[in-house]
Amino acid sequence: MTELNRDHSAGVGATRLAALRRHLASLNADPARTGSIVAILITQADNRRYLTGFTGSAGQVLVSATDAVIFTDFRYVEQASVQAPAFTVVQPEGSPWVAIARRASQHGVAHLAIESDDMTVDGHQRLVASMAEHAPGCAIVGESGLLVPLRQVKDASEVEKIRRAVLIGDRAIETVTAGLRPGMTEREIAWRLEVVMREAGATGLSFPTIVASGPNGAMPHHRPGNREIQVGDPIVIDMGCVVDGYCSDMTRTVVVGEPDATFWNVYRTVLSAQLVCEDGLRAGMTGKEADALARDTIGRAGFDPVVSFGHSTGHGVGMAIHEPPWLSSSERGSARIPVGAVVTVEPGIYLPGWGGVRIEDIVVVGEQRCQVLTTAHKQPVVVG
Repeated sequence: MTELNRDHSAGVGATRLAALRRHLASLNADPARTGSIVAILITQADNRRYLTGFTGSAGQVLVSATDAVIFTDFRYVEQASVQAPAFTVVQPEGSPWVAIARRASQHGVAHLAIESDDMTVDGHQRLVASMAEHAPGCAIVGESGLLVPLRQVKDASEVEKIRRAVLIGDRAIETVTAGLRPGMTEREIAWRLEVVMREAGATGLSFPTIVASGPNGAMPHHRPGNREIQVGDPIVIDMGCVVDGYCSDMTRTVVVGEPDATFWNVYRTVLSAQLVCEDGLRAGMTGKEADALARDTIGRAGFDPVVSFGHSTGHGVGMAIHEPPWLSSSERGSARIPVGAVVTVEPGIYLPGWGGVRIEDIVVVGEQRCQVLTTAHKQPVVVG
């Protein structure tokens, strides 16, 4: 087994490692919990990168009060040692699950928390078998969302990465929509957006770009096809890119040629709902309360706030395109939104047979108000 040690006080990993340990200590101090967590095993890729700074595609992270280890294979040993100096890097000679069990035994881990919302059945079975053989006194406890309280509050460096990704998207939407013409296909528009974003420095897309024209706009997550843009079509464009591991997300609705009367009514309603939500959104309110700001505005305008607006108002954005907190009328919107959360605000109205309108910004939540990062124009855009 190859083991590389580095300075355990350097880099962002040291700060986040300390924060995770404080979080675990607070959980263990909760009298409502039936058992304490002595160590946590991180297997989810975004959590691994967030906690350690290691960007490789393979590895597990074991953290206890006295130990912090990345288990990875030969391809990433040197990379992990450079990117994650706050962690010991271990290259298992055989099964990583055996190496994890042995390490847990060496450090007297009695309760090991695993990410139950990520670990596969196969991985769990292998870990259980390895622990039974090499650390029989250790209990495995399934936990979900252990890093959520840390990841949903963005620090200044994270906000800056998201801002850079947002700026690339802003410029791409302005560049591509200026050249829209009847006869272009949805797929062609999506490709042009991707090219512009990649040429501007994006390392990838946050998600497959949505271009939904005419009646297709009634499907919130329509995949671009060969439908040609017609004069008067409302076109919903939902797009985002990745910069330094962080995502952007933005939606604008444009029209080629003069729109019909329905468009103006729907567009003004959606824009009003979005502005009301952005103006009223602040830390401490629940996701349900934030969602209601937009949903109630749509309802007051005469549209069914459930049938015509069937998705949530927003979601957190960071290393993942969808992450807590949730601006939702469902139960997952019950949690309070913390200061420093980065979320989308994206109400929409969808009318089968006609199309849809959605407008989306990314904002940073503050104590008294939110800061809008998206700069692309939001007034009705008629091109061509």
